[in-house]
Amino acid sequence: MTPSAHPSSALSSEVAVSSLLAEKPVPHMERATNCRLVKLALRDGVDTLLWSGNLARPMTMNVRDDWDRIHFSCALKGRCGFSMDGDAAGGSECILRQGLGCISYTPGCTGRSSYADSFEYVTVSVRPDILSDWAPDLDASLARMLDTARCCAMHRCSAEMRAAAGALSGVLRMMPAGPERGAIPVPSAAWLLGQSLVMVGLAIEAYRDGDAPSPSVSPADRRNLLRARDILLADLTQAPTIDALARECGLSAVKLKRGFRLLFNESVYGLFQRERMHEARRRLSEGHTPVTVVAADLGYANASHFAAAFQKQFGVPPSAFKRRR
Repeated sequence: MTPSAHPSSALSSEVAVSSLLAEKPVPHMERATNCRLVKLALRDGVDTLLWSGNLARPMTMNVRDDWDRIHFSCALKGRCGFSMDGDAAGGSECILRQGLGCISYTPGCTGRSSYADSFEYVTVSVRPDILSDWAPDLDASLARMLDTARCCAMHRCSAEMRAAAGALSGVLRMMPAGPERGAIPVPSAAWLLGQSLVMVGLAIEAYRDGDAPSPSVSPADRRNLLRARDILLADLTQAPTIDALARECGLSAVKLKRGFRLLFNESVYGLFQRERMHEARRRLSEGHTPVTVVAADLGYANASHFAAAFQKQFGVPPSAFKRRR
């Protein structure tokens, strides 16, 4: 269950997780037509999910978790939050922002999920008995949290975990909507299960190593960093220099680079490149623009360099991605 930290007009009716997974109509969600949930069963008791959207207005749902699964999530884009009813901390909200992960297990719990703007989360959901087989030596602290059935353990996502989640997202995004999706597309089911196992293993490792989210930056620095991000992404054909970007936003180069790591869990150029590739994927998914044109439009003088960057980001060459659309 992964949501966003922007209060909005809540949906009064309670939404069961099973209804969302079954793609049943949810009352009053007409405004969320740009949201998409893709669920792919990899084997009995193991599923991978992509929850993404681009909302014009923030949205909050009252959610009931009627799916007995342990969820390993990675936020690839956006920011979200979830609060459980009857929380001992007075309804405190778990915040999941870009570059962070969450291990959650909340069977039977109710709460509120909130979403806003653009978001993209990949989740591997595992039945508890299967996780016991996979990780018999599970960290004692995490095991105790899972035993409470109110677990929401945050951690930082390593570059390897983000790469695995990004690869899964790339495949799930190419799947047609609707319950009858047919055979699993290339890559194979074994490859998808392997990437999912990587996500689960790295999440457990991050929790065991105490890789908790970094503390928040100050409100003033946050405003400057958000402005820096907007300037950085305003033109995806060429990134400004670190010094020029820092001067324009009233930050030192050191504070700019450190702030991007804290707030966005990315380097300045890492964030630029990721958004550049997402824009490339969006254009290619429209199915009309040649790969060479997309590469040139995004500032690549050499199409082979563009193809290498795209494959590194999504695990598939742009030409193959385009053919599958």
